[in-house]
Amino acid sequence: MPWASELRPTMKQVEELVDAIRPHLQDKGPEVQGAALADLLAIYIAGHHPAIRDDVLDAFITAVRKLVPINEAAIFAHFGKPDGWEAN
Repeated sequence: MPWASELRPTMKQVEELVDAIRPHLQDKGPEVQGAALADLLAIYIAGHHPAIRDDVLDAFITAVRKLVPINEAAIFAHFGKPDGWEAN
């Protein structure tokens, strides 16, 4: 992939930003985490022209759906998933 080397600096910035934000969300509970992430997403969407906001939100949700299994695997890599965790 010739473009992979071009993405490395961006991915490094993403990783650094996620690592900086993660401690602020940790131990806050799902309601607070969800509300904070929803507000941040609303800020992100509001920064786009109204004509493309639905498309931007759809693309964002698509990206999130692809990241969920990757992050789930990372979260439970060492100790496995709790009983009853497997999807129906």
